[in-house]
Amino acid sequence: MVDLTEARLATPQTAADFSFPIATPYAIQVEFVQRLFETLERGEFGIFESPTGTGKSLSIICGSLTWLTHHHARAPATIDKDDGRPVWVRDYERKQRESSVNPDAVAREKYENWAKSVRRKESAEQRERKQNARRVGAVRAKASKRGSEQSPHNSDDEVVAEYHSSEETKGDGEYSESVRKLLHARAQSRVYEDSDIDSDEDIDQNAEPEEPSISKIFYASRTHSQLQQFISEIKRTKFGHATPCVTLGSRVQLCTNDEVRTGCASAMLNERCLEMQQNGRSKRCGHLPVQRTPMLDLKDHMQTRAMDIEDLVVQARKLSVCAYYGARASVQQAHVVALPYNMLLSRSAREALGVSLKNSVVIIDEAHNLVDTILATHSALLDARCVTLLLDLVQRYFKKYWQRLRGSNVVHIRRTIALLRALDKYMRAVKTEDSRTPDVLVKGVNEFLHDAHADHINVFTIDRYLRESKIGRKLNMFADRQVGSNNDAEKRPRAQTAAGPQKSEIAPATAVAALEAFIAGIGSPDRTGARIVVRNGAHGVELSYVLLDPSEAFGELRREARAVVLAGGTMTPATDVVEQLLPRFGRLSRDTCSPAELMKLDPDNARLFSWSHVVSPSHICSLVIESGPTNTPLKFAFQDQQNTLRIRECGQALAALCNVIPGGVVVFFPSYALLSKMLSVWRENRIIERIARRKPVVTEDAQNVLSEYVEHVRGPHKGAVLLSVVGGRLSEGINFSDELGRAVVMVGVPFPSLASPELNERLTYYESIGQKPTMSTVARPAE
Repeated sequence: MVDLTEARLATPQTAADFSFPIATPYAIQVEFVQRLFETLERGEFGIFESPTGTGKSLSIICGSLTWLTHHHARAPATIDKDDGRPVWVRDYERKQRESSVNPDAVAREKYENWAKSVRRKESAEQRERKQNARRVGAVRAKASKRGSEQSPHNSDDEVVAEYHSSEETKGDGEYSESVRKLLHARAQSRVYEDSDIDSDEDIDQNAEPEEPSISKIFYASRTHSQLQQFISEIKRTKFGHATPCVTLGSRVQLCTNDEVRTGCASAMLNERCLEMQQNGRSKRCGHLPVQRTPMLDLKDHMQTRAMDIEDLVVQARKLSVCAYYGARASVQQAHVVALPYNMLLSRSAREALGVSLKNSVVIIDEAHNLVDTILATHSALLDARCVTLLLDLVQRYFKKYWQRLRGSNVVHIRRTIALLRALDKYMRAVKTEDSRTPDVLVKGVNEFLHDAHADHINVFTIDRYLRESKIGRKLNMFADRQVGSNNDAEKRPRAQTAAGPQKSEIAPATAVAALEAFIAGIGSPDRTGARIVVRNGAHGVELSYVLLDPSEAFGELRREARAVVLAGGTMTPATDVVEQLLPRFGRLSRDTCSPAELMKLDPDNARLFSWSHVVSPSHICSLVIESGPTNTPLKFAFQDQQNTLRIRECGQALAALCNVIPGGVVVFFPSYALLSKMLSVWRENRIIERIARRKPVVTEDAQNVLSEYVEHVRGPHKGAVLLSVVGGRLSEGINFSDELGRAVVMVGVPFPSLASPELNERLTYYESIGQKPTMSTVARPAE
């Protein structure tokens, strides 16, 4: 599978070889880590099925990090024959081979030398500032005052779009060739070797060299609580004290600027952060210091041990630096990178984070919902509110600044306005059509563009313009100033908001993001595996770009990574997973693939390892309760979910179970709507009071739901009932061990709705798919 110049690593045989923190792990754990080690070493695509409670997370950690340790320590396989040449000649050739085989070592040494140089320089500057504090302070005060007088904050310069595509820049005579090369190298975050630069010392002072990346483990799961639990498991092992681990998250989780967090809504935190980076020094975020030393110090701390999000934020606060950018800067040299699904599965998200999967391993945990997650990540929703807001805002923006825009930007904005007008006209036409028109329309992408009279518009150019020009940020600043001007004109005190134009329910940046996602979808080269669903929703007409085929997105990930492992408690039928992710015929772009990449994409090379549970079946009682205390059938299909009699009967049956079951009882519902309906009926009929007399009732919407549930179970009550939803935040990655989960109750079955147009389109699409792949299946019984 992988063309390695290194010698093949031998698979360790004992639990001690894998550094298990427990003396006697389960036999299936030992076999799990051995098969995982082999899969990573061979660069294969493996599906690992190990039921919840069998130590799957610990096995993933010990198996993958043992392999990574061996992989980093392995010596390249070189042949140094004694052919009579002098020793010094053979030594010289050996060193040349080592430098060519491992160029990252040279780049790493260069980066470390640069970091040392920066620390020395900034340390000397700091000492000088302390010695001349009064003089420097006075000069800065004057300069700040003069700068504020000459360059007011509300200047329109930062609002005017200045975008240059690569084609335009290529022929632009405004900059010299050397300047354009330097700007391009700067954009690519690498040092440009120019003949006008005299020495490496000058380069080190002006640009940060590219930090080499090492082979690593990318661990992805659905929620941050699951990622935190994974890092906690690493800390239990010997790897936790010497393995650099970094957890990637959003600004909402990692922002350390309390002033920004308290004064800005979560939805606007991204835009506020980006705006503060563009401001002058006086208004720049204090957690992004101009000096590089504090960020280097944070990276050094992250290189010494495993850190979860909470550890990272605490350490960043101590150093007064940004944890969000600190985590991103630490990815290159991290051995383990934990990140949520959406950051891994989206190529644009990986590129924005600077994440490269080359020569690294991807492990996706709780992967039973991977296909649905990929489809959701690459789908998009654009409603009439967004289109109306953006059309009005872009038109006002263009009317105000068109004379200050460069010619190319005028063209791009006019194209954007033309597309928005076409979408707005189409939505209005759908809204006013007679009642004989179906409420939901499903169209192919090309058919939709034709019906919207937008098939002549180059959506690829608009998509690129929206992403690269940062027009969303500029529109957001423009909208803020428009609202401020209106408030000043009306002379009425109002709370300043970043929600966009006055009376708008959504922020312009949010609307632009929705438009970008929608255009990126309809601009995809492969339009056969996608549909446009048009429906009348809560906010007017909605356009949903629905991806039907996850193979292209997953294929990109599989081609780039050395090995990919899907792990979960229930992965069967695995053949269906493989067929959707790595199809045999026609649905993956294989024309530009190398032979090694074609082997990676071959579904016949997928391997399944499956183990049974370690708990004996005689220790588990599984029941299907068909009727309640009064023999009323407990059927909760979609058409029966409003039946009050059956809901009451279900509550009475649950109360009876709670009378005889000790400890905690976890109840799952197929949807939030059914949970809300049942709670309402149970409260009206005082069924909740009856249950609460024996066990306190905790619902998923509580603020500290899990800690509250644990407190009741392990406290004086000695029990509790937790009401949750399948697919909710408590349905995965939570270990309800011992008294926390003496019983699990499933109300109904969470089947998808057959009335869903998205589901029907997927079924129709997959009916046209041919033969499913075979798999080399290795089934392992519990011992």
